[in-house]
Amino acid sequence: MNIKRWALPLFKSVGLVPKSNKTIARSQIKCASCEICSYHLGLESPDLSPPFKDMYICDVCNRTYHWQCLLKTSCCNATEREAKDANDSWACPACINLNQYEKESRIYFQKREIVEVSWNSTWEPKELQNTCETFKQSLKNYEKQITAPNICQPAPNEHLNDLQKQGSSAVQEGNRYQPYTVDLRNKVSFDIRPTNPQADITATGHCEYWITTIDLVNYQENNTQSSPDDPMLPEVYSDTVACIYNVDGKCKGVLTPERLNILRKAFDRAKPSGLHDHVQPPPISFASELVGLIARKDTSAFKYTNKKITDSFARLPLSHITATFQTWALVTKEKMASPLDYDPKFSHYWSEHPRDKAFGAHNTNAFSS
Repeated sequence: MNIKRWALPLFKSVGLVPKSNKTIARSQIKCASCEICSYHLGLESPDLSPPFKDMYICDVCNRTYHWQCLLKTSCCNATEREAKDANDSWACPACINLNQYEKESRIYFQKREIVEVSWNSTWEPKELQNTCETFKQSLKNYEKQITAPNICQPAPNEHLNDLQKQGSSAVQEGNRYQPYTVDLRNKVSFDIRPTNPQADITATGHCEYWITTIDLVNYQENNTQSSPDDPMLPEVYSDTVACIYNVDGKCKGVLTPERLNILRKAFDRAKPSGLHDHVQPPPISFASELVGLIARKDTSAFKYTNKKITDSFARLPLSHITATFQTWALVTKEKMASPLDYDPKFSHYWSEHPRDKAFGAHNTNAFSS
């Protein structure tokens, strides 16, 4: 730390004890600040390292000045700059009118004006951090910096093969592996369920559903792209959805708020009607049944490889088609449905899974009358 000599007693008076200090000349300071604006870089150049063409150093006192600062304070005028650039020696406004004796005295003084100090460590009371919000934030930033891993350093086990990284050591005979005496597996963790920062929440220990706004991607068929060399970027849009969370806070799927409302009403109607009594184990909560419902839907979709069948799991009959069936064909029940896609305009719907009775499904045999 470089300070002026007159300031050293002031630091000592507040309890700071110098560990070492030595006198240095101003000319030894490589990146001295401007004496007028205290800025240490050039104002006319984007360079980040000296020398700066618009910063002039006095040959007498070794102080530094920006040319723009000299103009603003009327210490110089624009016509003098060319002469200064052509002349290797330059005296600042404070030294230019000194006689030779005064210049020599100032040169001697500037060699003893600055003190380079290192301080002994001090312990301050913890309450001191609350006296200034900026100081408190600086402490937090420093603590984050010293605890953050150094990603520039190579991994200590990068010379090991995959089996050794997993906690096994090589045995010379027969190229076999045996566990290390120190269990490395207890020292590492693998995130096999990556976090979705948009949808996942902090785990609460039970299933939940939240209505929130997230970013979604509008899927486009490959044939809509003009060429492989000119791909179309996916369209991202925001929408309000109902996110369904498991006990670990992971989002297992999303529903429209309208479908969530339909399922909520169906669940509440099924309980007093006695349908919940036929579900084993009994439903714990509406949210837990939603998690199971989405899991069953994913399992059903993975059973089929035919695209038409898999697409059918995400398609709902149009409302005017449903109204036509009800009016002209006297249809009153919906078969082969699911709580995720049945039309609430029908008085009953049938589903293939027994647990869908929790959402009002009346029959699991779609071929019965």
